[in-house]
Amino acid sequence: MKPDTVRTGIIAAVLCIFLFFLPLQCFIIGDDLGLGIQGAVFRYQMAAQGNSLIPITYEIGYITSGIYSGKTALSVILWAMGTIVLVCTTIFSLIQWNQLNRRGLIFIIIGITCSCMLYLASCVVRYGPLFSSPSGTSLPLGIIILAMFAGFLYFYQDLFFEKNTGSAEH
Repeated sequence: MKPDTVRTGIIAAVLCIFLFFLPLQCFIIGDDLGLGIQGAVFRYQMAAQGNSLIPITYEIGYITSGIYSGKTALSVILWAMGTIVLVCTTIFSLIQWNQLNRRGLIFIIIGITCSCMLYLASCVVRYGPLFSSPSGTSLPLGIIILAMFAGFLYFYQDLFFEKNTGSAEH
């Protein structure tokens, strides 16, 4: 009997959307100085000084050059770690595409869950446990949607797998 396989690469496609396009949080810079969105690999902010598109690689460079320090640096490090986990999970899902088995799906669910926890930890470090502080306010809606996707994958695994019919013994 052939092992269970995933019918489509929809999981990989959805992870690519979360990784490259969907904002994971919206934020307001303290004292209403600006606002923006942050995805896994970018931050776009509109402030009085102008609009900025800041890739995660630049933010890591700001830490190494000493521009970011303290809570801001820790927040960026946690966000970068979440992105690394999400990238590895997405690459794994792309490699597996239609050959993903249940064990691989559990690996993907764990990867998504870990990245969500790292992203939320980043928001808590930067904005506080209620996502609001003098440094600003965060609405981590995209992170919540990503966590819901992990929950969907966990609770509805059977939607992705073909049931094999055959006379083989179990």
